[in-house]
Amino acid sequence: IEEEYIRRYHTHAPGENQCSSILIKHIKAPVHRVWSLVRRFDQPQKYKPFVSRCVVQGNLEIGSVREVDVKSGLPATTSTERLELLDDNEHILSIRIVGGDHRLKNYSSIVSVHPEISSSELLFYCVCPPGDH
Repeated sequence: IEEEYIRRYHTHAPGENQCSSILIKHIKAPVHRVWSLVRRFDQPQKYKPFVSRCVVQGNLEIGSVREVDVKSGLPATTSTERLELLDDNEHILSIRIVGGDHRLKNYSSIVSVHPEISSSELLFYCVCPPGDH
């Protein structure tokens, strides 16, 4: 079933000087509960332990931008990210990093939540430049 979701939602042909990766996390919780946390573009710190603070500029809608403060220990302290897709029916969230004090260029991420027999499946997919994987 994972392969079907990956093929359906997380297929990307990396361009020159790009790479891609997929991280799958199995969570013992219903899809609706996991999605209620993941969909919060304005509160990524609810499920991303490396985020200390987040401020969204303007309304929460496609194209919204958030300023994220990252906890110490990572090679960045801030990240500016734009909401590209928020699909509550298919449980997909997509963001693009548009700034910050890190080396990421042309970085995007797709997160989707899917049911499993006894838990939920959280898939992260990102495209990143060389040297950042």
